[in-house]
Amino acid sequence: MAHLLFVDDEQDFSAMTAEYLEEKGFKVSLVHNAVDGLSTFQSHPFDCCIFDVRMPFKDGFSLAKDVRALDDHIPIIFLTSQKQREDRIKGLALGADDYITKPFSMEELYLRIKVILKRVSHQVQPVPGISRIGAFQFDANTRELKYEEEITRLSEIEAQLLQLFYDHKNSIVKRDFALSRIWKDEEHLKGGSLNVYVSKLRSYLKRDANIEILNSHGEGYKMIIRE
Repeated sequence: MAHLLFVDDEQDFSAMTAEYLEEKGFKVSLVHNAVDGLSTFQSHPFDCCIFDVRMPFKDGFSLAKDVRALDDHIPIIFLTSQKQREDRIKGLALGADDYITKPFSMEELYLRIKVILKRVSHQVQPVPGISRIGAFQFDANTRELKYEEEITRLSEIEAQLLQLFYDHKNSIVKRDFALSRIWKDEEHLKGGSLNVYVSKLRSYLKRDANIEILNSHGEGYKMIIRE
């Protein structure tokens, strides 16, 4: 089931739209401002985002920039009641996958989402390669972490978690997001597995004082890599 993040400040309209999309088989997380939208995006893995452009305090374009900084490949659809050519160009320049002007048919939105998800599912996913993490060399394919001539072979979960932290380096990775991305079943989410694996990664990386995995005030973790 595809999970959609829907951010729109028009509460009645967005609630009806979310209900329609759920009836069509999607899981929808609906929030009504960009701040909550970014927080929700950081907490769960999503397959597609739908952002209203005109929202108070922080607009959909700014939210898209924040989301793109965390995930450069997530599909984004912009909704707007404005017909200005400049808005459409700005949205497309930000990498929008589609742009729909209000009012629109809910069926049209549903069909456009289906087309985008089908296209994304057929794209070749990049194969993880070798990354330089401070003084370490990390090969995601072999799960080998190399420091000078010393090689540590990570478990599958350790390697996934290290890759996740590296992909979001210097940014907070929320606990729920990490758990949902790496552990798929609910039973694992109830344990302290994440803390154990973070401790293991810290022990591997402690040879480089420029790398830290910090606790972030109960929200999650942040990997700091100092240049």
